[in-house]
Amino acid sequence: MVCVFPSMVMAFTDYLKGQNDYLRQFLGYENTYLNHLLNLEIPPTNLSCDSCSSFEARFRCLDCYGRRWLCQGCLIDCHIHHPFHRPQQWKDGSFENVSLCDLGYVFKLGHLSSSRSCPEDDDMFGDRRMTVIHVNGIFEHCVRFCKCLGANSEHLQLFNHRLFSSSFDRPETAFTLDVLEYYGIDSMECKTSAQSFFQKLRRVTNNAFPDDVPVRYNCHLFYSILLLIFNNRTDTTS
Repeated sequence: MVCVFPSMVMAFTDYLKGQNDYLRQFLGYENTYLNHLLNLEIPPTNLSCDSCSSFEARFRCLDCYGRRWLCQGCLIDCHIHHPFHRPQQWKDGSFENVSLCDLGYVFKLGHLSSSRSCPEDDDMFGDRRMTVIHVNGIFEHCVRFCKCLGANSEHLQLFNHRLFSSSFDRPETAFTLDVLEYYGIDSMECKTSAQSFFQKLRRVTNNAFPDDVPVRYNCHLFYSILLLIFNNRTDTTS
């Protein structure tokens, strides 16, 4: 009873606290959080790669869990199954966003089976730079399609990896099924228009210069697909 009573008093006291009480409590930790936030933007004194320990580490990825510093090769290896992460490079005293594609990452479609690889995986001929739109922004990727005898058409290879291509003949733009589903929910709950949603993705990609995101020529296609999904959702829920 002696142990339970103080806990009950504390719970009741927290229940009586208002918004201003919690704000005043935070002010006591303001400088502490600020110092920790600034420390997160400083590279470690030892810049050796956390994975191989052989090369200088200049890269980090905030989308990955934990604070890891990696060299370029280990960064690519760690992101084989994470093509929609946005790594950063320590350069000239600050962090700079970099593209996995520019660092040498190849989006390999190949076979669906994880137990065997595509015999043409090492054949760089025919790689295509594509725009891929995901929930966290717009990406440029070098896509390597399966060229084996009897392989599915390119748009089906993309769809089997949950990517909806913009065309059925030599696609150059694809949308993840996640971003299409996300827009469906966003439009229903937040009444977001297709244009506003697209502009949001551009700003997520480059908040400082959203107009520099090179997908303007795909706007009308993107709007059409989003509106189609929105209309289908409206028909099924009505």
